[in-house]
Amino acid sequence: MNLLSSTSVFSFYTLISRLLGYARDILIAIFLGASIYADAFFVAFRIPNTFRRLFAEGTFNSAFIPSYTNEKKKSSKNGKIFADEVLGLLILVLFFIVVLVEIFTPYLVYIIAPGFFEEKDKFSLAVEFTRITFPFLIFVSLASFFSGILNANNKFAAAAAAPIILNIILILSLFISYLLNLNFAKNLSYGVTLAGILQLIFLFFFTQKFYKPSLNFKTKISKKVNIFLKKLLPSIFSSGVTQINILIGTIIASFETSAVSYLYYADRVYQINLAIAGIAIGTVSLPVLSKAIQDNFKNTEQVNRIIISPLYPCEPRLNNWIE
Repeated sequence: MNLLSSTSVFSFYTLISRLLGYARDILIAIFLGASIYADAFFVAFRIPNTFRRLFAEGTFNSAFIPSYTNEKKKSSKNGKIFADEVLGLLILVLFFIVVLVEIFTPYLVYIIAPGFFEEKDKFSLAVEFTRITFPFLIFVSLASFFSGILNANNKFAAAAAAPIILNIILILSLFISYLLNLNFAKNLSYGVTLAGILQLIFLFFFTQKFYKPSLNFKTKISKKVNIFLKKLLPSIFSSGVTQINILIGTIIASFETSAVSYLYYADRVYQINLAIAGIAIGTVSLPVLSKAIQDNFKNTEQVNRIIISPLYPCEPRLNNWIE
């Protein structure tokens, strides 16, 4: 696998997604501005995204890909059995979380945005929009699972392109709302959940070549899945630190009119660099490192060559500098 080529592909689709994301945010700013509708939507969108970043995407894949690669190396059957067990457990946990949040949405919104409670209209809107958007968590987390399958097989294009769907759907929902004179924020909320469904279908289709799921709901967690969960917990805690910082910012901003919207718009500025550079290289490197470890590449120079050689023509000098 050419790491530079894979990173370039991932970065390209991520760049397209981020540019569309900027276009989406510009349109949201035009149509919603920093109104109570914008504040309510951003809080509603923040809640499933916080859970998504804790339990899915990079957090999930950093534990899943090495475990799945290990089982798949033993045999394709072992890999499928492991993936089926993780998928079944993931569906059960996600379903439980979504049902719980749908029931206790007002309490969760109060925790995330306590400043909204003094403004009844804004609080009610945030609760309504959260109930509409929160099922997005199920679909995007399952989509992350299938992304992990693809990444473990060194296929990165589809997983990197999937977020483009979210931006396109939200942009379309804004234009449709404008043309039909509908509620922008409410339709954005429905658009979030619809985009999650489409992302899941999109990635499920591309995964069929490598993995065809069989739902396997077990009451007893196997030893292999238990090891995977032990690997997952540190990732959740490390990701949780960042998410707590973001949530604290939202909590403080909720006490000021329109501050949640301003904070959201500002937060979007630095995300493009982070995704295109750091996340792209990390995502592409993980399957390579996992395979290297399974192949017993314990020599530092060998691992350096796997990661660095495709990126730099001056390999000998750079490897000497590292050593």
